[in-house]
Amino acid sequence: MSLCLLLLALAAPAAAAPPEMERELAGVVELFYDMQFDKARAAADALAARRPNHPAGAFYRGVSSYQHWTAEGMRSTDTYRAFELDSEAAENAAKAIMGSNPAEAHYYLGATLGFRARANMAQKKFFRALPDASASIKHLKKALALDPALSDARLGMGMYHYFAARMPAGAKPLAYLLVGESADRKLGLAELWSVAHSTGIARMEARSVLAVILSKDDEADWAGAETLLAELAARYPHNPIYRLRRAYVAERRGDFDAAVALADPDGKWIETLHPSVRAPARAWALYRAAESRLLQKRAADTERWLVALDRLPHPRGMKDWVLLRRANLLDFQGKPREADELYGRIKDKTPAALAARFRTERYPAGPKDTAPFFTGY
Repeated sequence: MSLCLLLLALAAPAAAAPPEMERELAGVVELFYDMQFDKARAAADALAARRPNHPAGAFYRGVSSYQHWTAEGMRSTDTYRAFELDSEAAENAAKAIMGSNPAEAHYYLGATLGFRARANMAQKKFFRALPDASASIKHLKKALALDPALSDARLGMGMYHYFAARMPAGAKPLAYLLVGESADRKLGLAELWSVAHSTGIARMEARSVLAVILSKDDEADWAGAETLLAELAARYPHNPIYRLRRAYVAERRGDFDAAVALADPDGKWIETLHPSVRAPARAWALYRAAESRLLQKRAADTERWLVALDRLPHPRGMKDWVLLRRANLLDFQGKPREADELYGRIKDKTPAALAARFRTERYPAGPKDTAPFFTGY
């Protein structure tokens, strides 16, 4: 994890709020996690109308716009402009309550700056992202110092402690210089589990973060990840990320039938998704199904899913993995020359390394790696 990405990890979309606002914010947050963009924005608008002097409404409008913008492939200038305007409004509102409620003010400043930095990172504007990301952390630390019970900020610090421990050794001193906190994997996990078992709004974000952590090679706790992802997928059926990550985890566990059942590329679950996420969700569902059947050496099923996948635009990160699986299938069909032509076209580092191995260890021998779970899908 790069230093800038580590800093951005602290800007979690949970909410700092006094008890009387918890229920109002909970409804907005649930819509956000369920990727119901239009309803989430309407709920944030209603919250802003009820509490015009509080930063929460503008902040969550911005969160919804940001999520929608990324789901659209970061192409819509109108959606991005809406995010910028909402972020500016949230920042101004947070500054306005600094005198009356400094803990909340620092929290919302940290969260708003973090999302702004995250948006710049997504556009590879690294030098714009880093100052906002660093400032975001400082505000969150101030919020936690003022209110140690603020689980939202505790969540952020848990993410920092854990992910800093996973950084290359050479980057850790700079992270400490910027944040003033040492890396600590065990402390980070303990903080995250503490929030996950709490009753506050941040608990679902903590569970989401832990599901990601446990389903990476650093931890490889596939059973633990499956438990969390099953809960999240059931709670948020319109969010394809949880379901598709479950399919990935099933692949890593070697349960390919379960992976295909979860991906379910022709299932009605895809029709229920917001139009912005429907196409990429189906594309990744098709890919997971094809890859699982390929690893089971079921050529006909693999071909069927790959043909269906060819009819869809390929989401970010997928193109070279599809070429790899196409080449594998050609090898399986006894066409090594055609397979080598596809292997040679693969440029992305990880699938290219696998392609080089397959040229000497022809499929179905060779590596059994699966495509990683890409951010978003």
